[in-house]
Amino acid sequence: MEPNLSRPMKTLNNEKTLDSSQVLDALADAVILINLDFTVRWVNKAFTILTGASREQVIGKKCHDVFPGTICGTSECPMNSVGIEVEQVRYEGDKHYACNRSSPGIITASAFRGTDGTLLGIMEIVSDMTPLYASRERFRKAMGGIIQAMSLTIEKRDPYTDCHQRRVTKLCRGIAGEFSFSWERTQGLRMAAAIHDLGKILVPAAILNKSGQLSEPEMLIIRAHPQTAYDILKGIDFPWPLAETIYQHHERLDGSGYPRGLKGEGILLEARILAVADVFDAISCFRSYRAAVGQEEAFQELKMNRGIRYDAAVVDACERVILQGKVDLDSPEPKEKQ
Repeated sequence: MEPNLSRPMKTLNNEKTLDSSQVLDALADAVILINLDFTVRWVNKAFTILTGASREQVIGKKCHDVFPGTICGTSECPMNSVGIEVEQVRYEGDKHYACNRSSPGIITASAFRGTDGTLLGIMEIVSDMTPLYASRERFRKAMGGIIQAMSLTIEKRDPYTDCHQRRVTKLCRGIAGEFSFSWERTQGLRMAAAIHDLGKILVPAAILNKSGQLSEPEMLIIRAHPQTAYDILKGIDFPWPLAETIYQHHERLDGSGYPRGLKGEGILLEARILAVADVFDAISCFRSYRAAVGQEEAFQELKMNRGIRYDAAVVDACERVILQGKVDLDSPEPKEKQ
């Protein structure tokens, strides 16, 4: 079935005429015409290449059967938003197809009208972003390798800090799940947690391993570690706010934290999560200057300052994660999916 898109178009030398469907077939992007009754009117060759489905398999069928998705039947469906007041919508997401294939893409949905201006349906143009996404994934893995190298550097210098960072990373991942973070956002939080004490690399070992209480000058040196980490990381174009998250992880809701005395919503949610996980593990476990205190005391500190120094929702999520056994802080951090 060929769509009646417009009158034939003449070439410049008037030797040939081109049907509009021929022009659309020459596009590298997939083109889908959908009638107002949600019937697929026509697809171009790029669509058949992208999906592996022939025209005969899709034309005449309902669009939600050909490429089902989470927005089908909702107000976000382009058919429900294009044509009356809006002529075009553009969004990014995975395009799913009934042939059990999907691909990331940028979808542009435009009103499809007849020659008299009557709305006939919509035209969707799908720009396949698979190559770009693959390139971005390679970049993300390279960034992960940099983070791993940094973490190993810290481990070689201070084994305690490394164990602490590993536990905090797992706890952050668990809390992120309670907030329904996307996989990508969770990865960013995990990366920040894995090196949140990076700045301590410039703290003298004698201070890091001191068995007694630290003096005021020594505390000032310790408290400089968020700034040091930020200075190291700020020039790296990570796809996550790593530098700022680490910079803020000792800030507190009431402004009593350091180094900038940020308050409330001025602190990134990632940093508020990292702060709670950091405090929980620091109180629970062994420190060079004292024996392990235990989880009960850690919860006592978090609950006493819930909504004051620490984000209330994050404290509650941390408690659920620990008490319901959603993470095992002593097991190895699971490898991320490739």
